[in-house]
Amino acid sequence: MATVGLFRGPAVRSVAVALGSRSAPAINRSAQRLAMPAVLQAARSYVRTDNERLFIQEFGLLCKHIPEPWTVSALVPTADSFARIKSFAKERLLDVFSLLTLKYHLGGWKKAPFAADAEELYNYMNEAYAQGNGKYLETICTPNMVASLRNSLKSRKLDFDWRKESTLTPARIVQIRCGRIAGNYTVGQVVVRIDQEQTVTPIVKGARGGPVRRGVPKTTHVREYVVFQRAVTDSEEPWCIYGKIPVPSWDQPK
Repeated sequence: MATVGLFRGPAVRSVAVALGSRSAPAINRSAQRLAMPAVLQAARSYVRTDNERLFIQEFGLLCKHIPEPWTVSALVPTADSFARIKSFAKERLLDVFSLLTLKYHLGGWKKAPFAADAEELYNYMNEAYAQGNGKYLETICTPNMVASLRNSLKSRKLDFDWRKESTLTPARIVQIRCGRIAGNYTVGQVVVRIDQEQTVTPIVKGARGGPVRRGVPKTTHVREYVVFQRAVTDSEEPWCIYGKIPVPSWDQPK
């Protein structure tokens, strides 16, 4: 998170927040379904069928590659067209298998509502980061993500007023992966493409309660691929934000 830079990361939603509010952002009910129960432990213990204790913390990314969307040009015979077709077919099969796994374990799970709720959760993460609200970040992010955000907070020199101006294109799922870690323990990761216009305004607090000075607002186009994770075989585990992966070269903002 810290690597995204000033105008690609989260900042402050309002002047009131920048002046010291530490309450968690208000979450609507749909986004609550992603993040609740709002307790994410840094590590949890799980029991195998052979009663052996397995201590699981972070699982790692199940896949970092997002293939370029299928185009008619892919059918034109070239030196690498068959390799591209094979790679694309493999990715689609993995997506279908993972989607069926999610639907099997999470009854009623659908892609479009999840993507919309995921964007809401992404916004709440931005707000919590802006507020310096580490405890709230712990409830919606994995431990490694929280550690990255906390390190970024320590090095931050200015507060900011942040506002999402608009969603330029609806959030959508670009990849689904499920993997069995041990026994019947299965992890799901969903990569959501978020495309927004955001405005960031630097804020400088006056010394000893003096007036707040606001810098020049800057509006920019922000596109990010955000990874959401949960243990799909654990009914008590919430969806949380695992991290981000680089935006593919073919999907960079113009």
